[in-house]
Amino acid sequence: MARTGWADYGFKKEDDPSYKELLEVGAWLAEGDLSNLEFALEVVDSFPHGEDSWLNSSWICHAVGSGSVASVKWMIEKGVDLSPKKTGGFPPLMECLDDLVQNRHRILELLIEAGADLNQRGINGWTPLHLAAMRDDETAMRMLLEAGSDRSVTTLCDDDANAEDEARNLGHIRSADFISNFEV
Repeated sequence: MARTGWADYGFKKEDDPSYKELLEVGAWLAEGDLSNLEFALEVVDSFPHGEDSWLNSSWICHAVGSGSVASVKWMIEKGVDLSPKKTGGFPPLMECLDDLVQNRHRILELLIEAGADLNQRGINGWTPLHLAAMRDDETAMRMLLEAGSDRSVTTLCDDDANAEDEARNLGHIRSADFISNFEV
């Protein structure tokens, strides 16, 4: 009989304390429950400045992905690094550009105001401007460009394209034109 996963060995992720911790703190982040975030600060060694011990993803990325403005603001006030090394390819600025993230433009605004690296590369060597262009998110492109995002930064891989060229190459013509014609 072929083994297909951890469950075949009697392991259930629900039994792992790291998994339970991620779920619990993740729920507090999503709820913007600041009293529980303060509690987590006291009992979770890696929180909020490090990574969770289940996925090894930064807590700030979890906060951004939760869509909770209150949680992101709280973490910024705690001085978390907005350019963490472990991001799974999606640094905080890119994480908030996901179409599923509620309040993404407000969170983007908070991260920009707090000094997040506008040109930090993530998956495929993309910058936040590349991702905003691929999402056809004109509001995010405007915010990034007004804040000083460098539209000349290239991916350093594949076709080594800047955000405008990448958008044009992948059929996002309106986004490419927006970037090309944008004036600060």
